[in-house]
Amino acid sequence: MKFLVASLLIFILVGCASKPTKEVEAINNSEIPQTCEGAIKKVAESLDDDSIKTLKETKKEDLIMFHMSWGMGIRNSYGLWSENSPIRKSCAKSIGEQDMHPDNASGIIMDGVWEIINGANM
Repeated sequence: MKFLVASLLIFILVGCASKPTKEVEAINNSEIPQTCEGAIKKVAESLDDDSIKTLKETKKEDLIMFHMSWGMGIRNSYGLWSENSPIRKSCAKSIGEQDMHPDNASGIIMDGVWEIINGANM
């Protein structure tokens, strides 16, 4: 049963990561945020009701199950693969580092979005 629920949650977030959303439009309109905090806010604003419900039903420590779906969408949409990504460097700075792997940066963004949705931050 847990596998079925987890699969359903992944399916929902994959759909959100793969369809054109505000974050993809932002890239096309040169409105990409320049900070980790800006990316967190932009992603949170782009979530539909089903994604918000999914995040409310997901424990923070279980966000890793969205690494290859939602996380990939964030990495690709926000240019985290670029060596000079200001968002990636900002995420790294938030934990006292100069730079970090795009996977880790998207994880920080997902954690931040989860905190906003669940009222645990700001």
